[in-house]
This record gives sequence, C-alpha cells and structure tokens, in this order.
Amino acid sequence: MKLFFDNKASKIAQQEKLIFVDNDFLGLIFHDEEVMKESITVFSGKMVHLHPFTEFEFLRDVFSPKIRIFKEQFLAQPIFGHIDPDTHMQIFQHLLDNALLLSKIFAHQAGSGNKNTSSFVDLLLAGLLMFLKDKAVLITSNKKDFSSCVFDIVGIINIEQNDGSIRTICILEFNQGKFNNCLEKLNKVQN
Repeated sequence: MKLFFDNKASKIAQQEKLIFVDNDFLGLIFHDEEVMKESITVFSGKMVHLHPFTEFEFLRDVFSPKIRIFKEQFLAQPIFGHIDPDTHMQIFQHLLDNALLLSKIFAHQAGSGNKNTSSFVDLLLAGLLMFLKDKAVLITSNKKDFSSCVFDIVGIINIEQNDGSIRTICILEFNQGKFNNCLEKLNKVQN
C-alpha cells in the first residue's frame, strides 16, 4: 500500500496539535508496516495519541494469546502516547457530557425521526476533540461518525490499496463556531 498526504495533512505534523487516531486507522497501520513507516515519516516522528477506549477496541475480540501479545507490543511502541489513567478519570465526565451533547446535535442535524449512528467510542473521541478544542486532531476513515456540522476536515490521507483502489482517511478538527451554531438551533427546538 502507498500513502498520499495532501499539503494540509503534511502541515499537521508541523503544528503543536496532539494527533489522535481511531481504531480503524490504528488497525490499518498495525496490518501494514509500509503504511506505518510512511505515517511516521510524514508526521516527523510526532507521537500519535490513543484514547483508552481506542486501545480497548483494538484489543477486544482477540482470543489468541499470541496475537494479543503481538497487539499489546504494538501499542507499547514509543510512537504511541497513552492517556494516564488518573488524567482520564479526571476528564471522563467532561467527555461523557460532550459526547451526549454531540449525539443530540448529530441527531438534530440528521432530521426528524433519525438517530445518531455514531458508536459510543466515536462519540467519546468527538467529545475529546471538543474538550481539547483547537489543540488536537483525529485521524479516521469513518468520517460519517463525525458530522460536518461540527467537525472540519483539515487534511486528507489517501491510501492506494493492493487492488489499486483508493481509501480516504480524514484528519478532523473540532470547529467551535459550527458547534455554537448547532447548539443554538438545538436549544431553540428544545425550548
């Protein structure tokens, strides 16, 4: 597989932003060493941060002890930053509150009778980006779980797969202005 980073994605590495990844991108770099190496090169050796629930998603459903050890060793590499458990517990309620509010906004934006289909972990990651505001970005291939009504695409990574098809990975950032606008509309409906 070959990676192609747009100019904006390449510039993310030069910014002082934390880079988080979701389970899909984590699995992608786990399964393809070339994609891992190219990602590290483009991000100039910058640490990639993992939310504890992303780590949980990555490790769940692994029944083979050999594969579990291999995945745990992968997560222990120095390129990954891990949220300290005490810090996570201190901010967890904020993340839950943010996730619930974002879920309501996403459902409201989707229209009457629709519900938000983002997973719990994706909502927590969205809540984390909201908590960190302009200090963090998220790399994901599941853009649909992070509504454009609140999140901006700030970079694109295209991956040419072995069959010649292209897979698009987005680098997302929370947009406070968009959020405020959506929250105002939600509050009008609820009052």
